[in-house]
Amino acid sequence: MQMEQHPNLADSLAKEMKAPVELLIGAPGQTRRVALPPGWTLEERDDETRLGAPLRKRAKVRLLDADSFIEYVKRHGSLVDSTIWGKADYQAGKVEFVSIINDHGEDDTKPQWRDHTARFSPEFSEEWRRWFGGNRKPMSQAEFAAFIEENLKDVASQDGAGLPTGAQMLEMALSFEASQDMRFKSAIRLANGGVQMSFTQDDDDQTLQKMQLFERFAIGIPVFWNGDAYRVDARLRYRVREGKLTFWYELIRQDKTLEAATTTLITKIREQTGTPFFFGDPFSQ
Repeated sequence: MQMEQHPNLADSLAKEMKAPVELLIGAPGQTRRVALPPGWTLEERDDETRLGAPLRKRAKVRLLDADSFIEYVKRHGSLVDSTIWGKADYQAGKVEFVSIINDHGEDDTKPQWRDHTARFSPEFSEEWRRWFGGNRKPMSQAEFAAFIEENLKDVASQDGAGLPTGAQMLEMALSFEASQDMRFKSAIRLANGGVQMSFTQDDDDQTLQKMQLFERFAIGIPVFWNGDAYRVDARLRYRVREGKLTFWYELIRQDKTLEAATTTLITKIREQTGTPFFFGDPFSQ
């Protein structure tokens, strides 16, 4: 029995009928309601899966790189009904994009379901993961020397900037490693902005080991996987306790570097898709 949809029709029939009565709402293949006798529950069934093809596109996909995200939006979206949303927490190092393929357009008479989405979170480069992950974490002399040697190729210098080269950082790191069994004795600030440290062995106070410590250095690393490299400045810090040195580095405004890389990525997405772009959460409550 086919009937027009009515707010209380199914409930009324459920109280009066002794046997199930099927009410088809809309065209076959769409959701239909079934009114059951008293004491039974009201169920919903969807026969769309029995059709030869879905009535409309629905999907929730996650892409792994910017090119795939762009191509998916271009393949399934439209300039009228699709949107792209972006949100970022640069301090926490989080960036995410989501495209709603069937979003509401400007025509109020043609609402959409907003259930076909594509998500993309840019993958950070290995270099960024290492330096960002170790930011402000104390390390022993041996640990810091090993870290510098492992990531030596990331150290960058500029002419006239007074920053150490990779070779100088390596020399300093090796001096740390050679001095790890010695006690810290003194530190003298140099005219070039560095610090010269003196170490002495526990059993011979006359034996001195000197090395130069750079208070500031720079690294050149890509922010996102397979992306362009950016310069990030860093401060080198140390603490002396019981004659032992602890080192750490502090990245200077790495959030601005991440913001710059994200802005470049947004420009690429906008230009290649032509889709309206918004900053925010499209599904916030």
